[in-house]
Amino acid sequence: MQRLVFPLAAFAWLIMQSSSAPAMAEDSLSAALADARADDTIPFDLRVDCTEQDSRRSLAVIGGTVAVWGSERQVRLAAKDRDALIDLLLDADFAHFAPRYGETPRADKQEAPLRVSCRIHVALQGLEKASVQLLDGEQSEQLLGLARRLLDRIEPLAAAGVTAADLEDGLSKLADGTLAPEVLGLRFLALPEAGGNEAGTILRIEDGRISRQDYAPGKAVGPVRWQGLAQCQLRDIVSALHDVRFWELPVNLYADKLTELEVHVLSQRKTVIARDTFNAAPGSKQTAFAGLISRLADQPSACDEHE
Repeated sequence: MQRLVFPLAAFAWLIMQSSSAPAMAEDSLSAALADARADDTIPFDLRVDCTEQDSRRSLAVIGGTVAVWGSERQVRLAAKDRDALIDLLLDADFAHFAPRYGETPRADKQEAPLRVSCRIHVALQGLEKASVQLLDGEQSEQLLGLARRLLDRIEPLAAAGVTAADLEDGLSKLADGTLAPEVLGLRFLALPEAGGNEAGTILRIEDGRISRQDYAPGKAVGPVRWQGLAQCQLRDIVSALHDVRFWELPVNLYADKLTELEVHVLSQRKTVIARDTFNAAPGSKQTAFAGLISRLADQPSACDEHE
């Protein structure tokens, strides 16, 4: 199977994320994992990223039910697969792993810039922990072994995973349920100029959740409010993107306020940036974009699942 290659910038981000993970009681995480093993309704998130010589592998488990391999393939996890991942974490006593391994350079090599070799991150029940192996330092077989076992458990399933040939295909598969809501990502900004009275909007969708943030120009940005993405919200947003054939829109359009819309489904991604200094698109595309922005800005915080 082809393995996804990640840019070094992505691994620098992993270092920053690992160092900022909140401290937590190790025994509490072990107990939470045991609870999730006994009760499959308890969601958990797992991310594993590894680079070894000429290969790099990546796994994201969202809610304990959906796995994404290398950002490109979706796998619906059966109960046995979910349980196997938790068992691997419990058997290795991941809760007691050190946050970082490899800060001491290897004895047989000169000291070199630190790079991430493997990273494991677990989050559930309000707890989270990350453990990172750095290259050019002493290797932790404990961490590397666990990372490999987690990846090896899901990699065979990924061969039959669902992919998106392009953004249009990805949105279609979201609409018909072939792809899970967890693989949709969206970031929408509509920010008026400072000094005005018009409110701005920041809308985000990730990992099956939706958030809305208020923006007062030159004054304040409101708190992020996350909630589960309802099926009716998913239908409306995917429909809005489909109706305007978002994947065909120009990447630069006119808008009377700073506007950005980024949408991705698995690895398929498109960003449209609109400014009042950009030219309007010819024909119906500019009108279609304005309608899309209006639908996103007016997206309700809740909707009727039975409508």
